[in-house]
Amino acid sequence: MFREHLKLMNLVIGEKTLTQKDDVRRLLLDKKEVELLEIYEKNKKDIADILMDIAKNDSEWKFRRDAVKILGKAEEKASVDLLKEILLKDYLTIMRKTAAKALGNIGETSAIKPLLEALNTCKDPVVITEVACALGVLKAKEAIEPLTVMLRKHEDGEIREHAAEALGNIRDEKAIDALVMSLKEDKEDWVRGRAAEALGLIGDKRVVPDLISALEKDSGIGVSGKIATALGRLKDPAAVNPLVKFLQKGQNEENRRAITYALGEIGDKEAAEVFLDLLENDEDETVRYWSCLSLGFIKYKNAVNIILDVLITDPSVRIRKTAAITLAQFAPKTKKAINYILKSINEDTEEEVKQQSKEALIRIAKTHGFKNEKEFLKDLGLS
Repeated sequence: MFREHLKLMNLVIGEKTLTQKDDVRRLLLDKKEVELLEIYEKNKKDIADILMDIAKNDSEWKFRRDAVKILGKAEEKASVDLLKEILLKDYLTIMRKTAAKALGNIGETSAIKPLLEALNTCKDPVVITEVACALGVLKAKEAIEPLTVMLRKHEDGEIREHAAEALGNIRDEKAIDALVMSLKEDKEDWVRGRAAEALGLIGDKRVVPDLISALEKDSGIGVSGKIATALGRLKDPAAVNPLVKFLQKGQNEENRRAITYALGEIGDKEAAEVFLDLLENDEDETVRYWSCLSLGFIKYKNAVNIILDVLITDPSVRIRKTAAITLAQFAPKTKKAINYILKSINEDTEEEVKQQSKEALIRIAKTHGFKNEKEFLKDLGLS
C-alpha cells in the first residue's frame, strides 16, 4: 500500500534519505489519510510527535491544518494543549476552526474551558460555529448558558442554527425554554427546524404540544419534517392524530418519509390504516418501506392480505423483502398466506427476496411448533 507507506522509517529517493517528518509531510501532501492513520496506530508516540511538530511549526498552513485534522481523527490526547493554543492564538481562521473540531473529536473534557473562552471572545463566525459544534460533541453543560444566549440573540442565522444543534447534542432540559422560543419565533426556517430537532433529542415530552402547534402552523422549508422526526423520537401517542391530519393534507416526499417514520417510532395502532394506505398507494419506496415495517412492529394482523399482495406485486426488491420479514412477524397459518410465500420462493426473480421468503417460512413453522417447514407444509396439506 503506497509502497508500504513509503517505507516510512527508511524511505530512499535516489541517493537522498528523507527524514521521518518529510515522510509524514509527503503522506499529508498526497492526502493519504487512511495510510497515515494506519501508521499512527503502529507507532503512536513518534507519529504524534511529528504531527504536532508540523501543526505547530511548518511553514505551509495546509500541512499544519492537515496535521491537526489527523491528530483529531486519531483522538491523540497528547495534542490537546497544542490544539488549545492554536484555537486561542493562531492568526489563521482555518487553523482555529480545525483545532476546535479536533478538540471535539478527541473528547477530552479539559478542552471545554478553552472552547468556552473561544466562544465568548471570538468574532469570526466560521470559528464560532465549529466551537459550538465541539462543545455539543463534548456534551459540555457549562456551555448551555452562552449557547442559549447565542441562540436567542446572535444576528447570524448560521450561528444560531449551530447553537441549537449543540444544545440538542448536550441534551439538557435547561436548554428547552430557549429552543421552544427559537422554534416559535426565529425568522429563519433552518434554525426553527434545528430547534425542533434538538427538542426531540433532549427527550422531554412536555414540549409535545409546542411541536404539534408548530407542525400545524409552520410552513417553512424543511421545518415540518424535522418537527415530525422530533415527535417520533418523543414517542408520545398524543402526536399520532396531528401527524396523520398533517399527512392527509398532502405532503412532499420528504415530509411523507418523516411522518411515516415518526408514526412508526410512536408505534400506535391508531396509525395502522394510514400505513396500509401508504403501503398500497404511495409512490415513494421509502414511505412504503417504513409503512410495511411499522405494520409488523405494531402487529396489525388485518394487514396480512395486503402485505401478501405486496410480497408478490411490489416493483421494489426492498419492499418485497420487507414484506417477507413482516409476514414472519405475523406468522399466518393459512393456506393462502403460505401459498403466497411459496410463490415468492419459487417465482421471484430476485434471489434475495426468495431467501427472505424461505427464512419467513422457516420462522412461521417454528412459531407454530413445527420442527421444520416440511412438517408445517405437510400439516397444511401443501407438501
